[in-house]
Amino acid sequence: MRTTSRGAAYSAALFTLGALALGGCSLDLQNPNAPTETQVTTSPDGVIALATGLQARFATSYFSFAYTAGLVTDEFAATSAALISISDAEQGAVPSGTGIADNVFNSVYRTVRTADDLLAGADALASQLDAGTRSGLRALAFTLKAEALGEALQAYQKVPVNTYGQTSPTYVPRAEALPLVRALLDSAATQVATTPPSAFFTSNILTPGVNLNGMIQMFRARYARLANDHANAVAYANLVPRTGTAALSLLQFPAPTVNPYANVTGGTNGIAPRRQFRLSMAAGDQRATYFVVPSTTLSGRIGALLDNWNRYANANAPLPVYMPDEALLVKAEALVAQGQLAAAQATLDSVRTDCTGGRGLDDPKACLPALSGSLTQAQLLDEIYTQRRYELFSTGARWEDARRRSAIRGPVAAPAVPVDGQRCWLPYALGDRNANPNATFAALPDPAEPSTFPSGCQQ
Repeated sequence: MRTTSRGAAYSAALFTLGALALGGCSLDLQNPNAPTETQVTTSPDGVIALATGLQARFATSYFSFAYTAGLVTDEFAATSAALISISDAEQGAVPSGTGIADNVFNSVYRTVRTADDLLAGADALASQLDAGTRSGLRALAFTLKAEALGEALQAYQKVPVNTYGQTSPTYVPRAEALPLVRALLDSAATQVATTPPSAFFTSNILTPGVNLNGMIQMFRARYARLANDHANAVAYANLVPRTGTAALSLLQFPAPTVNPYANVTGGTNGIAPRRQFRLSMAAGDQRATYFVVPSTTLSGRIGALLDNWNRYANANAPLPVYMPDEALLVKAEALVAQGQLAAAQATLDSVRTDCTGGRGLDDPKACLPALSGSLTQAQLLDEIYTQRRYELFSTGARWEDARRRSAIRGPVAAPAVPVDGQRCWLPYALGDRNANPNATFAALPDPAEPSTFPSGCQQ
């Protein structure tokens, strides 16, 4: 291996990761620092650069999904300078063709395409990459492709899944897309178990602060939950590291790049946390100050009461790929479904009682007392979703939770304050409608939204 050349590629890539996280990238620009698609999939250095680009694109698609999910639920509202389309979305109105409708789709499928290119490059250059480096590249591609598609199926009623080399991919319902997401994650897990990623991959290609195995197992638990595969949800959750740096996977934004939440604290895409997030918490819940700085004066474009960011006030603050206690909350819900109520309550208490210094992690910490008495199944589920609301704030989980509990409440006009989710799905992306005969309005009508509330969502 030509480690000096690859080290140079990595040094450039560190800057690129932050730079691409907000703006995406083009594989077609003709200059020495932006190689063509052919170059990045036919040389080892190019494949390494492509892996860095994939992580940057994932940062963009992950944020796009979390931003939109928070806006169409009760997490975020438009700041005073935001576009009308942003304040419309906070009230549940997302017309076809708006950025809110299209951004998730466009960013997700850039991630998917780059992951597919990385898989192709890693396979084509198998003889020129050591086994551990190739294994890490493949596992990374499987993992980020899976999560990107998982975000798509949580935003759109139907999604294309077979897209590589396809000019007119077909859209399939969740029942077909979710097994593919899970299979990709199983492939990632098998890859790292069979051939552990090399030290070179971990130190020089993987984003600093990301634990690939922990990310794989967390995503496996996440989508086992969506599939109601309770036994595997518990098994995978148990494999997510619980302490130390291995328990966190952080997307980094070194200067001069900017954390995407910090980047939308104002301007035409500006959002801020709704004040009700903090005010609805139990007395003493310390997660409020982890995420926000209390305000009594900040209000949004159409009068929503807001707080300022704390977690993302620093422009270079890292963005967690997942919150560590998501694994415990997935496990608790699966245990409830299996009738193991005492074990579920004990797992839930470990989330509630986590305090500053606990587990050595910089993550949300409720620092609440343990639950008293033995809760019923219904009470435990209510408590699990309450804890998910506060523990997983700004991760995009709130939208799926609202659907999962048939708690879509419908559009909420200002100055009323929304609760749970306001709509089931986004309209399909106009760009794909214009380019793909399988996505025209005639072939793929936008899904009908419920007319009575609270409601579940047709899948």
